[in-house]
Amino acid sequence: MFIKYVFSILNIGMLILTSNAYSQVKSENMQTVKLKSAEMNKKCEPNQENRYNRVKMLEKLGTILDETMISYYNAKYRIKKKPAKNPKFVIDERPNGFFVYDLTDTSNKTEPLGGCIEFKDNHIYHFALIHLPYSFSHIVILEEGQLQVFRAINCNDSQDKIKDVLDYLEPKLKDEKDKEEIIGRVKNYRKHGIYGAIDDDILQCPEVK
Repeated sequence: MFIKYVFSILNIGMLILTSNAYSQVKSENMQTVKLKSAEMNKKCEPNQENRYNRVKMLEKLGTILDETMISYYNAKYRIKKKPAKNPKFVIDERPNGFFVYDLTDTSNKTEPLGGCIEFKDNHIYHFALIHLPYSFSHIVILEEGQLQVFRAINCNDSQDKIKDVLDYLEPKLKDEKDKEEIIGRVKNYRKHGIYGAIDDDILQCPEVK
């Protein structure tokens, strides 16, 4: 489900993540925060498929998001950003400042203060920064230990398009019994994520259709 949070500064508890403008937003509902925190304290079991190490996978995805954000920021502003020397993309095997959502199995998702993502072969994942202005959507497909990544989906005419993703998936999903459901989720990828904004809820790159 697409959830868009716009919080006032007085009502938010925010973690400053890295110099790369990551923001991590806590829920106004304190009971939800307590439940999430309890879940966060649980140690993640090892990823069931050994070829996908959870921490290494999250670090790869975090690096990709960071590269995209910096690229767009530097194209817009005169003062340029540089990658942080030691970015902290992962805390306790959870993504720091971004979410990962399995579009093949919607019960398999993770976010800061959330559960432990399982990386599964042939699954399709939507991942993006939680910070709404720079929440460019990316899609990754896991293929025998390799990552097929589509970056900044529909962000502008020079970036990957959702049509590119669907054309790529069509032959791969031809024998999948849940093909239509999966394709439907991929088409509506922005609904499968969690986004937050502090004082700016305008996407830095308006999506094109």
